[in-house]
Amino acid sequence: MIKFVQCIRRKRGLTKQEFRDQWVEYGNKVKAVAEASDASRTVLSVALAMEQNLEIMQARGTKAPYDGMVEFWWDRGNDVVAFLDSGAGDQVLADLRHAQEAFMDLPNCTFFFASEEE
Repeated sequence: MIKFVQCIRRKRGLTKQEFRDQWVEYGNKVKAVAEASDASRTVLSVALAMEQNLEIMQARGTKAPYDGMVEFWWDRGNDVVAFLDSGAGDQVLADLRHAQEAFMDLPNCTFFFASEEE
């Protein structure tokens, strides 16, 4: 199992509500990429406004939580490479990148591939 994870921070000046409004639209773009790439699963998560998040952050000296997180899952790494190399998803990937630029603080986001281990 291979995953592509996006840990997302919203652009400065964007309220949490504005971020969530954009998040819904972004979810549609994520689903289009997932369908085009034959991803076996996608998950979109948003951080909760909970006092416990602040307590954990202060107790451990960590940064504020990401505003959102996206996970794409594929059964095999070769599936992802074949999709990216084929050019078949160029348009949906371009749409995704355009959406990212509209509401994400990209220099403070983190995107990476990871393997699923149990």
